[in-house]
Amino acid sequence: MNACGAGSVNCRARGLLSLCAGILLLGGAILPASGLAATSGIDAVLIVDSSGSMKETDPRRLRVPAAKMFLSLLGEQDRVGLISFSDNGYPVLHLTAAGKRQQDKLFAAADKVSAKGAYTNLHAALIRGQDMLRDEADPQRRRMLILMSDGKMDTGDFAQDQILADKIRNETLAELAKDGVEVYTIAFTEASDMALMREMSQRTAALSRLASNDRELHEVFSQIFESAKQPDMLPIEGGEFMVDTAVEEITVVASKAAADVDVGLVTPDGRSLGARNAGAAVRWFKSEQFDMITVDKPQAGAWRLVSSDNRGDRVYVVTNLSLEAQLGEAAAFVGAEQQAEAWLHENGQVIDKPEIVQNTVFSLEIVQPEGETLELSMADAGADSDRAAGDGVFSAAPAFTVPGQHRIRVLAKNPNFERTKTLMIDAVTADAIETVISEPLPTPEPVTEAPPIEIPPIIEETIREEAPPEPGVNIGLLVALFVLANLIVAAGIGGILFWRKRKVARVAAAADVDEDDAK
Repeated sequence: MNACGAGSVNCRARGLLSLCAGILLLGGAILPASGLAATSGIDAVLIVDSSGSMKETDPRRLRVPAAKMFLSLLGEQDRVGLISFSDNGYPVLHLTAAGKRQQDKLFAAADKVSAKGAYTNLHAALIRGQDMLRDEADPQRRRMLILMSDGKMDTGDFAQDQILADKIRNETLAELAKDGVEVYTIAFTEASDMALMREMSQRTAALSRLASNDRELHEVFSQIFESAKQPDMLPIEGGEFMVDTAVEEITVVASKAAADVDVGLVTPDGRSLGARNAGAAVRWFKSEQFDMITVDKPQAGAWRLVSSDNRGDRVYVVTNLSLEAQLGEAAAFVGAEQQAEAWLHENGQVIDKPEIVQNTVFSLEIVQPEGETLELSMADAGADSDRAAGDGVFSAAPAFTVPGQHRIRVLAKNPNFERTKTLMIDAVTADAIETVISEPLPTPEPVTEAPPIEIPPIIEETIREEAPPEPGVNIGLLVALFVLANLIVAAGIGGILFWRKRKVARVAAAADVDEDDAK
């Protein structure tokens, strides 16, 4: 029997441990450890809702270009699969290497996602994703499921829905967390089972997002990509960003206020680029929500986006001069200080040259759940939270003041270059953990049955006579009622037969009288 089967006391304990582990390991599961390069490969499976209700929540199928954006941002060291689900999960694409050479194949798979299904079986969706990772993924690589849905568990049978939802909570999530698989969830509407989708992410140390309108969907995918891959980025303010000589490639994601907006890009030497005249060195992907522009070997200097709404714009870069950042292993409790560290590295080596680090300003921008931004400087002076002076690793000790998901932007600014990194983390209160602990646990299942006690016949009979009756149905009473009912029925039938016999006799007697009178 599964250790987390229905009614198992171990199940809730394991769920609690998974939640705490997710909080404790955000620095390792979502944020890269110092020895883990940002370019490490991942195995990811997109699980996309294809139920009929998606025609209403995503009538223009905007989840498809958003998924294509995510697929395009992955590198050749990454692998991705795709599962469409409704009443069951249906693999559309098995784990396939990402990158430019496979882009047509990946895009064709995304285009196959429909909205024709009758039901929304979240359990089957997770199981199919879990199976694909177990059968095809490399257990040494980072593995993740990205689940997109607009609904709740719906198999057409309410009782079965409850059983499967419990299986997700009590079995599937525990197995995924044990295997180290992160489950990112995207809800298309607040009518979705938000509590269940958040629990999927929390217990596997991942992120849960609500994309309640078209404009948010690609931003959600950007956040998931940043959490999963920790890419190097350039700061962008008002559509402007600075490219340095160490940058080999830039990928710009530009948000659009409307589908008919034509986004442009102005180079440092004043040339205007667009989707129609970009040239061979530029790859331009257009959609209703955003444009994604990739430029190989970009010119160093100031670049500028034109006609973007400057909402959620991002610039990802491929470079040998990278910024790394991580948080410590302390639990992300509200009010508890975190050990935040950031450093530059070139070809895997931490840069500690005084002429570089002394002219680089490191800082943190913490965007709280309600949108307020807090700024904090970082230092390499060997004091307070910093480990050692002059080692090239800058430190700070942020403390989260409110619960919820925080977006942490790490910036490194030098007169010759700029880099930024985005980290995501959940801050929880101690009361939230206590609430989980204080909830009543289900009745534990017996592990083994106690051996029967041998009692002498006389004593056993005495005990049986004196023991109070066990609650339940009185069999003797039922038998008595059954006999009484049969007697009543028999009496009724007998009465009817007796009455009919007497009636026949009276009729016969009357007939004899009439016959005698006739004579």
